[in-house]
Amino acid sequence: MSPLNENLEFSTSQQNQKRKRQFRNRLIVAFSFTFVLMLFLIGRMAYLQWFNYDRYHGLAEGNRISIEVLPPTRGKIYDRNHILIVDNQPFFTLSLVREDMKDIDAFEAELKSLLDTYPQESLDKFFATFRVGRRAKSYTLPHSLSEQEAARFAVISHRHPGVTLISRLKRTYPYQGIGVHAIGYVGRINQKEIKTLDSTRYRGTDIVGKSGVEKYYESLLHGYPGIQQVETNVRGSVLRKLETTPAINGQDIHLTLDIELQKFAEELMGDRRGSIIALDPQTGEVLAYVSMPTFDPNLFVDGIDSKTYKALLEDPNKPFINRGINGQYPPGSTIKQFVALGAIEKEIISPFKKIFDPGYFEYKGNRYRDWKRWGHGLVDMHLAIAQSCDTYFYELSLDMGIDNIHDAMAPFGFGQRSGIDIPGESKGILPSQEWKRITKNEPWYRGETIISSIGQGYHLSTPVQLARATAILANRGKQITPHLLKQLDSEREQTLQIEIRKIENWERVIQGMVAVMHGKTGTARHFGVDLPFTMAGKTGTAQVFSLNQADYDSAKLDKSLHDHSLFVGFAPVEKPRIAVAVIAENSGSGSKTAAPIAVNVIKRYLRPDLPLTPFPNNTGNDR
Repeated sequence: MSPLNENLEFSTSQQNQKRKRQFRNRLIVAFSFTFVLMLFLIGRMAYLQWFNYDRYHGLAEGNRISIEVLPPTRGKIYDRNHILIVDNQPFFTLSLVREDMKDIDAFEAELKSLLDTYPQESLDKFFATFRVGRRAKSYTLPHSLSEQEAARFAVISHRHPGVTLISRLKRTYPYQGIGVHAIGYVGRINQKEIKTLDSTRYRGTDIVGKSGVEKYYESLLHGYPGIQQVETNVRGSVLRKLETTPAINGQDIHLTLDIELQKFAEELMGDRRGSIIALDPQTGEVLAYVSMPTFDPNLFVDGIDSKTYKALLEDPNKPFINRGINGQYPPGSTIKQFVALGAIEKEIISPFKKIFDPGYFEYKGNRYRDWKRWGHGLVDMHLAIAQSCDTYFYELSLDMGIDNIHDAMAPFGFGQRSGIDIPGESKGILPSQEWKRITKNEPWYRGETIISSIGQGYHLSTPVQLARATAILANRGKQITPHLLKQLDSEREQTLQIEIRKIENWERVIQGMVAVMHGKTGTARHFGVDLPFTMAGKTGTAQVFSLNQADYDSAKLDKSLHDHSLFVGFAPVEKPRIAVAVIAENSGSGSKTAAPIAVNVIKRYLRPDLPLTPFPNNTGNDR
């Protein structure tokens, strides 16, 4: 073999070995890369499938399965006679899905012209939110449609895919404003309420109790939402329903209110401002709860428009004020029986002691006038209550002192919340030396004691406090808590009793109140003449502003500065079934307005067959 051939063979052998090494190296690199890739995939699989299975399984299912909240039906409210006073009625509204709609702007314009009674500002806010929301999510108009509006939309619905007419339940108040300050109303959840409410329990719900029983018993009425699982595609469209956990509806409740008595009492008040509270003295049940004027709670269910809300806020009669628990008035002469009872129970004065009333009482050069300008002559405690003699209580107050007056009235609930199941109750004021020192950093003056004895000065009471105090007196000291929820009767045990030193003292005071109605000189004798049952009462007149003991001509004085008319009473005296407190703002003396209102309420409850007692026509000076 030639050297040339040998060199060629050697060169070929080297190239083959080189190619084999390159191939082997490439194979090793490829195998290594594959091995590393396999390790990475195995590690990733272990991370996803073993260590984080629950997390990623839930996320995967979340993409496939959607959760729809099923809101609970709010509990209904009935009165004491099982009459439905708050209901849930079906209503129509529209459900919109943006991804299925062709032209949102065109639909919005047509909807605004179609729904002529719908608040335009609410529509603007809705569509502003709708345009930036999730495309596959269903959005529901926040207001209801009337039957006419629903019918109009049904005619054109074929032109608007993605918009569906649906039926839901809506809170309704068939008696409108009757009893609204006791029953309350619901409205849309605001930003402040969102922070305090349980977000889980209120999923799918946009209303909450705003006042009255609706707010106080929100936890009973609201219920718990349910859940429905649905399978969706990648675009969020529903394919099928998987599992449903039904909602737990709110609890139906029965109130102690008699809605027919409530309606009657409000009619008696007419266009007057004020309050009527009627209680069952034995149980504390609220039979009627009147605060006038009222407003229609149906306005708030869908969200009240700003114009209507502004008109209610600016109404000079202040319909939003719950006068039953927040109206704080000088109680006037309606507290005299409590002052007298405290005096004879503590033996500060004998009930038989007589004083002479010339029509005024003088103290340190100041003359405190009696309502009866010429005076009552000789009066004892019985006549002082029956005739509402101011002079008797002026003199008695200096013997008692303000702290004794305070201590006599405190057990009846003055100056403290009654505990009624309506949120936001005011305390009123029961003055004492300590109270003035704390609140005003001033000493107490004896002249202030004089006017406090007839319910003027610093003394302020709510109608609920007056009704409760009257019921406790009717019970001969058995304390009760006013309440509106009927179910509470079986849960409460009335065990608190005001200490009684001599039961005859209580009977003497009550007989003084009986003389108000049935005595020859009682301040409300005209209204007790033909009553077939014995009634105890006490009239009162409270000054709105100080006249420095001077007289005034009511015809020349603005109506808002006229005296308040007050009355408290109960019947039958032997076994009380109803206690009533009435305050009619700026309506003059108690015997002219509040007394006939109270008498008619009691008659309607005890004897609905009896004719109404007319309001007196005379306008003379009376208490």
